[in-house]
Amino acid sequence: MKTRRMASKNSPKSLSSERLAGALSQPLDALYVVVGAEPLLGFEACDRIVTAARQAGFSERTVLTAEPGFDWSHIALSASTSSLFGDKQLLEIRIPTGKPGVEGAKALEDLSHRLNDEVLTLVNLPGLEPSALKSKWFMALAAQSTVVHAEQITRDRLPAWIQTRLSAQNQKVTQNGLLFLTERTEGNLLAAFQEIQKLALLYPEGAISDEALREAVMDVARFDIDDLAESLIAKENLRFERTLRGLQERGEAMPLIVWALAETLRGLIRTGSAMLQGKPINQALREAKVWGQRQSLIEKHASRISVNRAQSALQQLAFIDRASKGMEDLSDPWDCLLSLGLNFMNETAHPLEFVRS
Repeated sequence: MKTRRMASKNSPKSLSSERLAGALSQPLDALYVVVGAEPLLGFEACDRIVTAARQAGFSERTVLTAEPGFDWSHIALSASTSSLFGDKQLLEIRIPTGKPGVEGAKALEDLSHRLNDEVLTLVNLPGLEPSALKSKWFMALAAQSTVVHAEQITRDRLPAWIQTRLSAQNQKVTQNGLLFLTERTEGNLLAAFQEIQKLALLYPEGAISDEALREAVMDVARFDIDDLAESLIAKENLRFERTLRGLQERGEAMPLIVWALAETLRGLIRTGSAMLQGKPINQALREAKVWGQRQSLIEKHASRISVNRAQSALQQLAFIDRASKGMEDLSDPWDCLLSLGLNFMNETAHPLEFVRS
């Protein structure tokens, strides 16, 4: 069987989902791997690749989903089987867990060496841990493919993302309207996408007033405990209050919220203390054992937050935690947690001392 050309030297081997459309205007590669940390963007990326493949003559499509009990030999069989009608084939392999296991890893490694002219292969993965991105099977795929990373849209990038999507349907909103949309849909990109589509159906092209926007858009924000910790450290008062009340209305367990905030404060205290000893931020973070998302959050804000203030807030959190478990008397632990957060963000305020009811 004739070996198909690999990705050209001028083609990016790894790119963001935002750059995929431009890459697909070039001759298609033999293999595409989509890593979809953001499900909506991952779905859109796969859809674009499928559309481009069909336009390039890959008219016969086979979809394999690696669910429990999946027979991984189907991959080699599908990749090597010729169409009865001589059509070029699109083979899409979906791995919902992102964990192929030993047998699957071997099948994917073999696949990377079996690419040919008649089959364009698309491997659809969810967001992967750093260890998976360095695994032998993923590295084998990446070496022969264009890897598309559909990263999550963070809150600071969400307004620009919304604005771009509105512009694509020839609509625009004011800056206040953009902020309103961001607040109503943060943490829920699919809902943001749906609201933007709804605006295209409700209103003609052009500017949408703030009043019309408020009438059309539902509050679909997905409140997240990590967002609460981020807004506390970033000193975003309104976001902290709104997220906390959303978690309360959703029935989130107070001990879980307290634990997440306490872990963030402890990391901040350890990092800040090391920095006060003259250690650089990267060393301070390593010694404080601060990793992942919390690392970037603390790295960004550690230099402007008082260690003493964080220690005081940590002690107050311990008191609120005991109160939420009935071990201390407080009129309303949720109100006290809100007061703690707002006080922590106000550098001129004196640390709180809660009074037992």
